[in-house]
Amino acid sequence: MYLIIALSAVANFAGDFSPLVIGVGLCALIYTSGHRSFAHFNPIVSLAFLINKKQTKTHMSLYIIVAFLGSTSAALLAMFLEPTVYQEHCNQYELTKALLAEFIFTFILVWVILNVAISKNLSNNGFYGLSIGFIVASGIYCVESISAASFNPAMSIGLYINNVISLNLVISYTVIQIIASIFASLLFKYLEK
Repeated sequence: MYLIIALSAVANFAGDFSPLVIGVGLCALIYTSGHRSFAHFNPIVSLAFLINKKQTKTHMSLYIIVAFLGSTSAALLAMFLEPTVYQEHCNQYELTKALLAEFIFTFILVWVILNVAISKNLSNNGFYGLSIGFIVASGIYCVESISAASFNPAMSIGLYINNVISLNLVISYTVIQIIASIFASLLFKYLEK
């Protein structure tokens, strides 16, 4: 997934359409791998599934490792394919606004995923991939200029490798994304009773 982000947004090959490209790419990846792994490209989603007892700690750990390996490999591949990817300088985001944006849209993303992927009332729906891709594209359009629109610790690592965000932001984003995932998961769990 991160390769799509790196080439469309970081290298700016898709220009103003990069959020749409990312959302459409995510939809395709979700539909092709959702039946195998619930399309866990995001460690925050794996955590939410664990909280809601939809996977084991072992599966969560494996999904998280693979997500980080995938984003790291994709970031390096993007730099090979397009060396200017790394020449970007770290954007200076206002920390409070960036953290708030990451919290809100990570919460919304996890909320959407839990509802379309594991809710009893929406089981066996055919729109789960569209819902997730659309919310990611919407989030990117809304807050890319505020926070780089990561919503995912593995994507944050890719953005760091490609020199878009600083290591401090990776750490701060990861903490706020974990908190957002826990809140969304607990609310979902409460309402799903």
